[in-house]
Amino acid sequence: MLPACEGHWLRRLLDRLFAAHGLTPKIVCVSDEHSAIAGLISAGLGIGLVPTFARRAAGHAPVAWRTVDHPDCRRTVTLYWGADSHLSPATRLLRTTVTRWDWTTGAPQGE
Repeated sequence: MLPACEGHWLRRLLDRLFAAHGLTPKIVCVSDEHSAIAGLISAGLGIGLVPTFARRAAGHAPVAWRTVDHPDCRRTVTLYWGADSHLSPATRLLRTTVTRWDWTTGAPQGE
């Protein structure tokens, strides 16, 4: 889930970060309402890439957060998912891929 559609700064950033790794994200839902994104995620409907300030909108939703820091980022963004939610195989793969990247070099960690 993303907070905006194609052309939005966050979507352009996501597309650049994935393209740098030869990947194309499969996006199934976009929203500009951060609290709605937190609710959908805490219900187990996926993961989202949002600006860090969206953490306030999430309130006390049971979600986990991971800061995404990369030289191409002009803002700090965070990947988050439902802390106790079942994650689909595709969602787990995305979370693993994103959390293993070394965001300062753009390479997977350990390479």
